[in-house]
Amino acid sequence: MRKKRFIAYLLCVAMLMFCVACGKKDTPATETPTEAAQPGNQQDPGNQPPADTGTPAPADPIDDALKNDAPEHYDFAVEVSINPDFLLFVTGQEVVGYKALNEDAKKIEDRCVIIGRPIDGAVDDIVRFSEQDGYLKDGGTVEMTIVSANCPKAQADEAIQRAEETIQRVTEDIGIQVAAEVHVEQNIEFAPEPDNPPGPDPNDPNQPGPDPNDPNGQPEPDPNDPNNPDPNGQPEPDPNDPNNPPPPRPDDPNDPNGNEPGGEPRKPDEGCSVCWGTGDCERCDATGVVDCLRCNGTGKEGNGVCPDCNGAGRCECEQCHGTKKCPACGGTGKKPDD
Repeated sequence: MRKKRFIAYLLCVAMLMFCVACGKKDTPATETPTEAAQPGNQQDPGNQPPADTGTPAPADPIDDALKNDAPEHYDFAVEVSINPDFLLFVTGQEVVGYKALNEDAKKIEDRCVIIGRPIDGAVDDIVRFSEQDGYLKDGGTVEMTIVSANCPKAQADEAIQRAEETIQRVTEDIGIQVAAEVHVEQNIEFAPEPDNPPGPDPNDPNQPGPDPNDPNGQPEPDPNDPNNPDPNGQPEPDPNDPNNPPPPRPDDPNDPNGNEPGGEPRKPDEGCSVCWGTGDCERCDATGVVDCLRCNGTGKEGNGVCPDCNGAGRCECEQCHGTKKCPACGGTGKKPDD
């Protein structure tokens, strides 16, 4: 009887152990979350968000310059593009700021005098040094594009026109032919034109004219204005016009219309009416050079050197072209042949 109970006890223990073993096998093990199982980890591709394989688009240099390099106040901004590309900020006619937009522009910007100069002077330097470094050649193009504006369109057009004229003058001086192209960005909104009342129409027959009896109706002519005739209605003579000689100078012994030192009257046909028989150029006092018209002899333009005289303040005389001889008689002192 005891033997049977012992066997039964062994069987119960064996069945209990078997059940425990089966329970461990069927129950899945619970793992502690680790860094490898966290969402987005590279070792868990099932939870990782899709990778961004695209590269960000490069920032537009003009937009970047308008945002970060523009002065506080300016009238308009114009891109001057040759291959060196510059962005000029202009107020009135003066360049108040700029940005070199590419590496080629940075190579020449130290030689260009831009800020504080009229726009035509700044463009003059950009064109000259672009040509010197081989960026601008015969048949090339200089593009000017207005990319931002805070002024009326007519004001910007006037400044750009001056720059266009400078491009043509400079390239002709250099000896190359280039095209100057002007563009305006489509999204530009100019300031409204000022409301100025129109003046009287001189061609309108219904428009009343000035009252000749009104002392305030006719302004007195300015005697210092070379464009106003004298009170007698005769314009001032042009000393450089061989057909319109100035009035005689009786105290000048070389005056062909005056008296010679001996007191004998001199015939007007004997001497040149421009140089008074001296044969010398009166425009430059027989020096061959005159004050530079661009800088009025100062040698400077804005904060930089005048590009016409290279800072000398003097240029070749435009009348005698440096020959020092009277252009009317060729230095002979005699009246030119008709």
